[in-house]
Amino acid sequence: MRQQNTILLIDDDPDDLEFYGESMRQVKPALVIEEASSGMKALEYLNRAKQRNSLPCLIVLDVNMPVMSGRETLHEIRKDKDLHSIPIVIFSTASSLREKEYFANFEIEFFTKPSSVSEMEVIARKLLRFCCAE
Repeated sequence: MRQQNTILLIDDDPDDLEFYGESMRQVKPALVIEEASSGMKALEYLNRAKQRNSLPCLIVLDVNMPVMSGRETLHEIRKDKDLHSIPIVIFSTASSLREKEYFANFEIEFFTKPSSVSEMEVIARKLLRFCCAE
């Protein structure tokens, strides 16, 4: 079962995790933000959440991470029958057409990481629609 007010943020940059999480909570104060600093830690979290029957309603995934990239993390999530239906959106500093097309093939929304609070607020509102957390 997906928790309607829980989002999993996966990013190796702690400053980005804090900025995005805080920005989303500004839009929706009751939002629960779970964080994972790598693809491996995200998969560990998701496996524990499956056992507790408390999966997030949305996964926000960075592309450029060491050890396990966003692409690799995406593939692992999509292979799991219990996880494959969780909406995923991509947050990345990479904004090449090639990257966007790659994720579009998986019907995944791609956002370039914003640098301002006002930009992030606009994106946060869009993300919450994916999650049904509004």
